[in-house]
Formats: sequence, C-alpha cells, structure tokens
Amino acid sequence: MRMSCVLVLAALGLLWIAPAALGAPANDDFANAQAVGPLPVSLTGNNFGATKEEGEPYHGTFGSKGHSVWFKWEAPSSGFVTVNTCGSELATALSVYTGTKVDELTRVGADFSSEGPRCPAYDGHAVTFEAVSGATYEIAVDGDAFYLPPAEPPVGEGAFRLQVEVTPTPANDDFADAQTIEGSTEEEEGAELASYWASASGFNWNAGKETGEPEHAGNPGGASVWYSWTAPESGVAHLSLCCGSWLLGLYTGSSVAGLTGVAPILGSPPGSFPVSAGAAYRIAVDGPLAGTPTMGSFDLSIFMSFPQRPKRGSPSTTSPGSLPPTDTTPPDTTIRKQVLRSRPPVLVFHFGSNEPGSTFRCKLDRRPYRKCGSGKRYKHLAPGRHTLKAFAIDPAGNADPSPAVTRFTLPAGPKSKSHR
Repeated sequence: MRMSCVLVLAALGLLWIAPAALGAPANDDFANAQAVGPLPVSLTGNNFGATKEEGEPYHGTFGSKGHSVWFKWEAPSSGFVTVNTCGSELATALSVYTGTKVDELTRVGADFSSEGPRCPAYDGHAVTFEAVSGATYEIAVDGDAFYLPPAEPPVGEGAFRLQVEVTPTPANDDFADAQTIEGSTEEEEGAELASYWASASGFNWNAGKETGEPEHAGNPGGASVWYSWTAPESGVAHLSLCCGSWLLGLYTGSSVAGLTGVAPILGSPPGSFPVSAGAAYRIAVDGPLAGTPTMGSFDLSIFMSFPQRPKRGSPSTTSPGSLPPTDTTPPDTTIRKQVLRSRPPVLVFHFGSNEPGSTFRCKLDRRPYRKCGSGKRYKHLAPGRHTLKAFAIDPAGNADPSPAVTRFTLPAGPKSKSHR
C-alpha cells in the first residue's frame, strides 16, 4: 500500500525531490558557461550540486565554497558595467574574468574599490569593471565561504539572482544632490569623552565635474561626487577614506561656484580639520587625473571626540580643568602581528601608541571601525588577502589621522575535489 501511494504521488508530480538529487546545473563547467545578454540582464539560478574544477580559482573577496556555476557575456560596446547578485537567498561569492581556460583566467575588478555599487540590503555582491567592445567576460557565482563564529559555516548552495547592467551615474554626482551623512554619538558611563562616528559608502563611476567646481586638493580630477555633513559639536573632526588614491575637498558654501575651502585642504592620506557645532560642510570625493580620472568605490568615515554631557539630574563629574585642552597633537599608531597558529590560522595584532593611555579603533577589510584593545585576535578567516587598519585616540581625544595599516594573505586550505 505504501509503495502504491508513492507511485501515485510521483505520477501526479507531487513527490518532492531535493535539488541536489536532480544533478549539477548545466553551466557547472566553465566550458558550458551560460551566455547572457543583451543588457540589462536579470535572471535567477542556483548552484545545487555544482562543483569546482581542477585549477579553478577561488571566487569573491573572502573565498568561495566550491559550488560554482558560470555565465559569459560579450560586450557590444565599451563602458562601465556592473555585475551583481543583489536580492539573492544564497550568500554569494562573485567574480568576473577574461580568458578561455578555467586555470588561466585573469580577474577583472579584483581590488576592494571595484566592489560596487553595493547591494542596498547587503544581500549579495557587486563587481564593476570597464568593459571593452567585443571582449567576452566570464562570470562565476559560488557560495561565499565567509562567516563569523559562533555562527555555523555556510552551506554554499542555494538560489541566487544575477544582474548585468550598465553602471548607473551616482545619485550625488552634482553638488545640488549631495548625499547627507548621518552619524551617532557613543557615551560610556564614567568616561570623560564621548565618541562620534559617521560614515557613507559611495562610488564615482560615470561621474563628471560641474562648471565652476574647484580643483580638489589642487588636482583637476574630473569625476567627483558630493556629501553634506553637519558637525554635532565644535572641535576637531578626523576624516578617513578607504581604499585607494582619492582627492578630497572640504568646503562651506551653498553653491558649487561659491565654495570656501576649509584649511587644510584635504587630499590622500586623510586628515583632521576644525569644525563648529551646527555648521554644514560639503565634502567632495574625486579621482586624481592621470590620463583619465580614477574611478571606483570607497568608504568615507568621520570621527570626533568631545566632553560628555552630564545626564539630566546627575551632577557633573568633569570640570573644564580636568581635560588637557592644550594637547592638540595626534598620536602615532603602530601594529605588530603575531601568529599563534598557522593551520588553521590564528592571528593576534598588538596596537601601540606613542602617547600613554591611548585607546584604539580597528577594522578588518570592509567592516566598520570598532573599539578594540591591543591583542586583538582573529581566527576562522577566509583564505585570501586581508587588510587591518587601526588608529589610536589619546586621552585628550586626538585621533591619529593616518591609521596604521597591515596587509596579510592567508593560504587556501586543501583543494576542493577536482571536477570529473
């Protein structure tokens, strides 16, 4: 009787079969990449049962699970193109290549500044590159290997969305459409100083330069985008920009042709500048002109520290004389790496400052800056390149405007089984 029921259900199409049991997708192999186009492309797919071929590279920024499927697109004209997996159920690893053999591929858009425009809900990845007319580009979609314990490692298989489209012009290309940067203030019980953070992510692909716009940091540039920020308190603000070589301009004023530069004019590396509470500042990010302006994505951060205001109904424990108002010299930060274990890797980073009593903020790769103590430990990191940045804040609230940077590469573990 039970067998009869199964046969009836199967006949009616009601018997559910696990996706992996249906076999690998038709585009599992590089040689069988699915052709897509013309633009814009928007499709759904999955990588259930897909495997990794012998010699195939790891995909994405932080490594992939070895369940890749392939697509290919031929550019009908030259220009910036964005490939993304925004809106995917699967945590994806995404890479774009040129080449005709799976073990002889050249990755395009391989650095951090190529990762954008970002997916709005961070439910996917994006790669932007400058396509050349007539060239064929190979697109690999895999499961992302990155995770943070105590979470379980990702399975690496699932459904995804793939979109290929002409890269849009930034919404904040013009001064009049400057993007507002919002921040927040952190206060700790018993601390004398409060910490303020503000950040924004952006890109300048396909951006231009307006008539009357100044030269930022004394360079013609030519691909600027704009931000608007209002200082929460008076004091010194510290601005940083990651990653790559960029031009920065800081101004006051209400029109692009009537701006007043705030000294010092900022370039790259980042720097510090005095601000007044409630004052509005305009920030321009541009690419240095070297034949054509530099274009890519970036992360903009603003940090301030200032005396904490006593809570309502609580007596003030801070007197004006308890802070060192004459100390305006920022500290210098150092990073030292220690390897506790090579396989699986466990790394410890020790932060130092030339001013006793300093605290530290650090960030790994594209994660935001967070408070961290010397002896910061990292484990379960994905294979590939990583960048750690840290800066010190001295007891007077001065922040190091040039974070210390260390870069390291973790080797891949045992290779995935070869495909057939």
